Amino acid sequence: MRRRLSLILIGVSFVLLLAIATSFALAYRARSEAAKYLQIVAPLRIGTEYGAVVGELRRARLPFVLLDGCHPRCVLLLDVDDQWLYKLHLAAPTGFVGRLDFQNGKLTYKFTVMGHGVCCFATVEESASVTSGVFPGNLDSSGHPWRLRVELAASDFGECRRQAYAFNVACIGAMRACRTDEYLTTVNCPEPAAWQ
Repeated sequence: MRRRLSLILIGVSFVLLLAIATSFALAYRARSEAAKYLQIVAPLRIGTEYGAVVGELRRARLPFVLLDGCHPRCVLLLDVDDQWLYKLHLAAPTGFVGRLDFQNGKLTYKFTVMGHGVCCFATVEESASVTSGVFPGNLDSSGHPWRLRVELAASDFGECRRQAYAFNVACIGAMRACRTDEYLTTVNCPEPAAWQ
């Protein structure tokens, strides 16, 4: 009876360790995929051909999803997170989503978001119809924003662009939840004419 109990405990311990190791590996992969996505998407210009973008994403082996049939509009989506570590109570819930919209075979819109839930996240939106600017949301009791929105003009290829796509992917799988201003630590864009 003792031997049987020992074997059961060893088996359960092994399964638990395997689940933890797998969860860490999946979180590391999510970080890596988010970083690759940012490297590819940050320099992409609005107006880039659909085939060129898809080719880059496939070469990087990113698990993007095609949401529409691309006639004439389509959306590519990358969605990664640390859900398994979170379910095991080993990390704060953090997700990363990248969205690319195409119209008639040309890139028209880029949207990137990192955060958790509906309270705390940072977003970057890029299209030909916006001007560059940073829009902090409501502040918490410590003076940190709950939400941070960066709008990036399609023609802005300066320091604002580099900072806007400098998401801290180390927040994915981190034990302590990152604050919104830790997802995007420094973004200095010219102040827009009208705050929204």
